Amino acid sequence: MTTLPDSPLKSHTEHNRPAPEGGAFLLDAVEAHHRRFTAFPSEAAAVAVALWVAHTHLLDCFESTPRIAFLSPEPGSGKTRALATIGSLVPRARGVSGTIAAALIRAVSGPGDRPTVLLDDVDNLARSRSTASEELRGLINAGHRRTGRVLRCTGVGDDRSVQAIPVYFALAIAGTSDLPDPIMSRSIVVRMRRANTPAFESRHPEGDGHALRKRLATWADTVRDQLNDAWPELPDGISDRQADVWEPLLAVADAAGGHWPARARAACVQLVNAAAVNSPTCQAR
Repeated sequence: MTTLPDSPLKSHTEHNRPAPEGGAFLLDAVEAHHRRFTAFPSEAAAVAVALWVAHTHLLDCFESTPRIAFLSPEPGSGKTRALATIGSLVPRARGVSGTIAAALIRAVSGPGDRPTVLLDDVDNLARSRSTASEELRGLINAGHRRTGRVLRCTGVGDDRSVQAIPVYFALAIAGTSDLPDPIMSRSIVVRMRRANTPAFESRHPEGDGHALRKRLATWADTVRDQLNDAWPELPDGISDRQADVWEPLLAVADAAGGHWPARARAACVQLVNAAAVNSPTCQAR
């Protein structure tokens, strides 16, 4: 049987179709973009932030989403600038400050347009014992997992009912002090330090950052099936809550390839160890 050659039109189309962008090259670009505006305290922090940004484009592939917390008592350490840079790269960024739980629930409960929340000035989360702060802490904790729900009463009188509202959402936080333990244990903590860095300019995220965001979204679509329910190999000693925090980022690194799987695991170990050293329990010993 004679095999017919490919259609010339088909061959031309296939040969000129742009190849999918390599994930490692793209994550390199995301990290470089962040380093233009943020003085990271370590290479591990820069790696974690780049991976965290990428995972927000793949949120529904994972059972949990880590919070990322930029913490420092020093003014001018770049916490707010880090949030703003992240905001240029993640899907549907929504910056909030002094929010209340009811408003945030409404914002994150719709899966079609669920935002990535950037929460600045969160110090009352640790200090305040008000009902509003308690509700916000509960929402942040519940929203860490894909199955997370909060209960709300609807209706009035005899028509009242209890509704379980889904609240799974990605969250970046900035503050001057440590957060409550349940939130800290669900977070990648970046301890910011004051440094001589260029002033953050809003036109940069609106240009280079937004272009990178589009590239991240396109790349995410090429690896989504690969990452659905992925189980990446964890470094020795990483388990339980630490595994919940790092599994999504390690899965993203494995999908990107290149030097990112090794860098991600080194960053995981370094930041988990640093968090243990800085924990109140460890410091009290």
